Amino acid sequence: MSAVACSMDVRAVRLSALDTADRADLLARYANEVYAPAFPDAEIREDPDYWRGLLDADPYPPPPQPRIEVLVLVDGDGRIAGGVTIELYRRANAGLLTYISVAPDRRGRGLGKRLIAEARAALDRFAAPDTPMFAETERMEDAHDDDERAATVLRQRRLAGMGARWVEFDYVMPPLRPDTSPHRLHLMIFDGPDAVPAATVLALLNELAHALDTDLDRSGDTRAMAGWLAAQDMLPVVPLPVVAP
Repeated sequence: MSAVACSMDVRAVRLSALDTADRADLLARYANEVYAPAFPDAEIREDPDYWRGLLDADPYPPPPQPRIEVLVLVDGDGRIAGGVTIELYRRANAGLLTYISVAPDRRGRGLGKRLIAEARAALDRFAAPDTPMFAETERMEDAHDDDERAATVLRQRRLAGMGARWVEFDYVMPPLRPDTSPHRLHLMIFDGPDAVPAATVLALLNELAHALDTDLDRSGDTRAMAGWLAAQDMLPVVPLPVVAP
């Protein structure tokens, strides 16, 4: 299968299908030109070197490390238009779309939907078509000022337009690195049912924490979340707060 899928004026490049040198070059360009500017808060930004380590690994590491794909949109002039990272947590049998970003001058052209579709296709190569695909986004109540709140509102509206809905519970993301803290976000699901098993979400978050070399028990907030999830059956899936009726 080709490393490149084409449509419109951009092509989607699967970094897993490139050789090591080309992968390192394209990932560095994507990280510097699009990804880092789109996620300026280091507390919630994963290090692209972590992705490269997984993509370069031979043999591939077992769980809890996820199967990973990074897809980068490149135009005919070689400029990067956007990218997305999708991870499959194999024990939980759940996908996590961790980061999606589109270059500012390319927004409003449907590239976000294109990236979601590419991520779903990559997840389907790893797992069954009914494997849920989760994602995260910032909460409006955590915005520091009006500009940040407006950006969060716009982001939620765009995500809703791409098929994302809110898994309604008090989600706390495990710390990405030892020098960061847990972070309250919204957990979302793309094109899923109207409820998801709490056990699936808890299994995903446990495996995610272990992949990050931490444990949900290490923080009071994540420990409380895990205890609450363990006592639940199904979690409702509803519109994101910004589009809720």
